[in-house]
Amino acid sequence: MDTNWSRRQLITVAAVIGGAAIASQTTSTHAQTSSWEPLSIDGTGPAARWDHHLAADQQSGTLLLYGGRDDNGASFNDTWLYDIAAGAWSRLDVESPAPRFGSATAEDREKRRLYLFGGEDGSTFYNDTWRFDFKSMSWRIQDDGTSNAPSPRYGLGGSLTAEGNLLISHGFTFEGRFDDTWVFDTRQKLRTDISPAPETRPLKRCLHELARDPESGQIILFGGCSSGYGPCPQGDLWSYDPVSAAWSNITPASGPPARSNPAMVWDDAAGRALLFGGLSEAGQTADLWQGSFVDGGFAWTELAAGEDVPVARSSHDATMLDGALYMFGGFTPNGTLNDLWRLAL
Repeated sequence: MDTNWSRRQLITVAAVIGGAAIASQTTSTHAQTSSWEPLSIDGTGPAARWDHHLAADQQSGTLLLYGGRDDNGASFNDTWLYDIAAGAWSRLDVESPAPRFGSATAEDREKRRLYLFGGEDGSTFYNDTWRFDFKSMSWRIQDDGTSNAPSPRYGLGGSLTAEGNLLISHGFTFEGRFDDTWVFDTRQKLRTDISPAPETRPLKRCLHELARDPESGQIILFGGCSSGYGPCPQGDLWSYDPVSAAWSNITPASGPPARSNPAMVWDDAAGRALLFGGLSEAGQTADLWQGSFVDGGFAWTELAAGEDVPVARSSHDATMLDGALYMFGGFTPNGTLNDLWRLAL
């Protein structure tokens, strides 16, 4: 394997290796949402990109965009802000992490921070940790990855725990895919391998998504690619309980078609996960799903999104602010995008 694998996967539809995806497919639509609204499409602002990161700050009413890569695979390390009220992008002139794509990120909304771990730049993989502060509008390195840290990787998942610590899982390097889980204590600056027994973990993979339900404390993992070990793309769903340090397979009977490189966030106000797009066996998608814990299990429902729907894509990113879903960029068969969309829910 090499780092161009993911680009080839995005240009040509990925084959399923080692069996069919776990989750059943459903094409029925059970709920209606508001329409998507384009906020900026191919205008001034960040260059088109994929494998980037999008976050939000409630107090300032801004979105943060960092990193990613262009059509040729060249990495970015620029930091941009989008003022929602003004409808305008501005680039921050700040010292940033080295150029990279495919990192793990997690938002601490209460403390107005974004944590970032790892990523890739060409033949270089990272395992350092950075923090962006919306108060000071600056990046600060938290850990250089030289002591008791996960191996460098990209295409991994990240989430914040209830204690405000950064949890990461799985990922990819030239050596293959991982199935380990680590937590970074954001106060003590210490890392701990919290991986349970190998036979109880989600299959090795990359290009999946994590999201945390604040009410139950569970962290869910969806999709990805297990090429070399199992299905690619994946359609399974897992939950991680930080209290018991255990993964559980909670894949329901039906749900989103298997995919890698989607965007998934947790809508705290509505108590649900929101999943948009990604690369399925049939190519890039533009479907929108909601999922929540119900009666001891988990249930997915596809949402109708009106007439003006963003073009199908993968390797985009999304975030929540004031009850709305914001989504930027991504990869299509026709190249990368730099469009910004809002979906009021």
